[in-house]
Amino acid sequence: MPTEAVSRNFGFLRAYEPQLDRLGALAERYFADDPSTCLIKLRQLGEELARQVAARSGLLATPEEPQSDLLRRLKFERAVPPEVLDLFHQVQILGNRATHHGYGDHRDALTTLKIARQLAIWFHRTFGKDTGFKPGPFVPPTAPQAASEALMEELEQLRAQRAQLLGEAEKAREAVDAARVAHRGKWGQTTLFC
Repeated sequence: MPTEAVSRNFGFLRAYEPQLDRLGALAERYFADDPSTCLIKLRQLGEELARQVAARSGLLATPEEPQSDLLRRLKFERAVPPEVLDLFHQVQILGNRATHHGYGDHRDALTTLKIARQLAIWFHRTFGKDTGFKPGPFVPPTAPQAASEALMEELEQLRAQRAQLLGEAEKAREAVDAARVAHRGKWGQTTLFC
């Protein structure tokens, strides 16, 4: 029995539809060896996210509706902000090039992974019940063996940024814990009045 794919960047979507997390995990997995397939999986993720938006907005006519028609209707009905529609279109365009022309390089795949994650975060914040949702930093996929120097630098910058953000979050947690201890110590002591 094959192991279920789990995404590092899209796992929070599992609560809505396991297929969303699965497509994100597959895109991450294919990034290093086949950026074109990564783009195809991201296109599929974008299509499923658009269907979920339409369904949750009462606008889904049929699950087989072409993505371009669905996005046009979501725009017409103002169910999605214009900047989010732009993200959907970017994922669709690069995914279509990969699907129909075998197009796709690591730079485009990395950029599209980040765009798809922005879409996923928007979706979760729009339709989720978790008002305190903090997605954390983007987790860069495994670097391809034949990566360009520029791509390797970008991946390293993302890793450094993630480490910095995680470090800042840990420092903030420690400060909160110290404040709690200090607060308990201040109010936990018995004061004697003479």
